[in-house]
Amino acid sequence: SREGDSGLAAAERALALDANLAEAHAARAGALSAQGDYDAALKEIETAVRLDPESWDVNREAARLYYRLRRFEEAIRFFEKAATLRESDWASCGMLVSCYTQVGDLENARRSAQLTLAFAEKIVAVEPDGTVMAQAVGALAVLGETQRAKDWAERAVLLDPDNMNM
Repeated sequence: SREGDSGLAAAERALALDANLAEAHAARAGALSAQGDYDAALKEIETAVRLDPESWDVNREAARLYYRLRRFEEAIRFFEKAATLRESDWASCGMLVSCYTQVGDLENARRSAQLTLAFAEKIVAVEPDGTVMAQAVGALAVLGETQRAKDWAERAVLLDPDNMNM
């Protein structure tokens, strides 16, 4: 993809200036992953995590890569870390709902769903956002609030008809 190419080029330029930039390794991992080169992406993300295990960008990119590879236990570890590193990270909370559901941990799926819903309600109260609402729909479904999930889904589609998440 073009996006992956430009991301890769930017990451390469940053790494040429400083080979120890964890975020640049993470960006390179994301670009390689987008191109389907998962082996190279995994090497890059391992380097990024070793260089800066406390970076939100690194943890988020690691979580996304492991999720894409259906390695949910590892994805959970990194999404949880990302969510603790940035309090406003509603997207990682939303992804945790999916991860915990995949591994059959319904207690943590519900906990993550409640957090996701709380974030979504705050954000949507200020400005309706189809992507945020799509995350909330999944959370509501996990919490068994089927009618409310349908209502939010309808509103999200009206706000953002091209949203693939819906």
